[in-house]
Amino acid sequence: MTKMNWWACPLELDEASKLRGLDKYFSDTNKFMTADPLTISLRGAMIREKKDLFSQNDLAIMTTFQFGKEPPVQKLHYMCKNVKCGWQGDFFNDIILSIRDFKDLDSGLALRTQIYDMDKFDKDLVEKICGIASSTATAFPYLAPYVGAASFGSKALLDVIHDLDKHDEIVDQRVKLEAVASGTGHHLLQPGYFICFREPIDAAAEDLSLDSELHVIKGDGKEFDRFSYAVVEVQREFKEQKDLEIDPKAATLIAELSGQGQSGKSALEFLRGTIDTYTKFRKLERVQELQAKTDLNDSEKALLEELKGDKELKAFMPKPA
Repeated sequence: MTKMNWWACPLELDEASKLRGLDKYFSDTNKFMTADPLTISLRGAMIREKKDLFSQNDLAIMTTFQFGKEPPVQKLHYMCKNVKCGWQGDFFNDIILSIRDFKDLDSGLALRTQIYDMDKFDKDLVEKICGIASSTATAFPYLAPYVGAASFGSKALLDVIHDLDKHDEIVDQRVKLEAVASGTGHHLLQPGYFICFREPIDAAAEDLSLDSELHVIKGDGKEFDRFSYAVVEVQREFKEQKDLEIDPKAATLIAELSGQGQSGKSALEFLRGTIDTYTKFRKLERVQELQAKTDLNDSEKALLEELKGDKELKAFMPKPA
């Protein structure tokens, strides 16, 4: 087998937890189906490199995901000064994305994991960020100016995120996962642990596996220590809270409109699509509200008939109570 940066194993960590390639399903039931829930989490990272000879790493850990041609969503999971080499897993929020209804099976999921040692940046910024580690502004930096976080230096944070690849790279790898047939050469999206290594490796030939602490171990039971890696978990579950389900979409919209997006799609086009969906939903809410009333005035009756006659809404109209 050729060397690759990404390897995987089933969620059940037993004798079957040896790392394998991404082109085959672990079981016949592992393929995602339409309407399945999906949650992807960053479970941890093993840091083996120390980029500064005179100090510990100042770590920033980010992920980016993108469905098909939709705008990408960036999320900051961790930022801390003077971090010793070893396992890191105490993140602000470990969820990368979570959806109730995975309906776009034809859209591949692109996933990028970034771990950098941040040199030549504002040290005070990290302390301020760690002070509000659980906030929306930290998880989604593009929301920072809109949620009262300007006081901790939201612009400085955005500058760090935008220019992250100008710092010292520890891990920066991409993969595209797809819900397609097994054995077709595609990287398959399925429940399991996905390990993103700093350098290409033949994990099968080296007899590597994942232990109960999510650390990569060698065939002799000793920990793999040649270079860094991150562990991503894919589950057929929905684990996100409503606000965190919406916040990635808001952060993406703001990034697109501010010219920081990476989708290649016009910011105006993305905004139009977002507002169109919102407008349709509000119209449906209004129909439901009017149909629930027992005594409508003439204006309300006219409005209800107008909304019910909207061809775009007809298939979604609630039935009268």
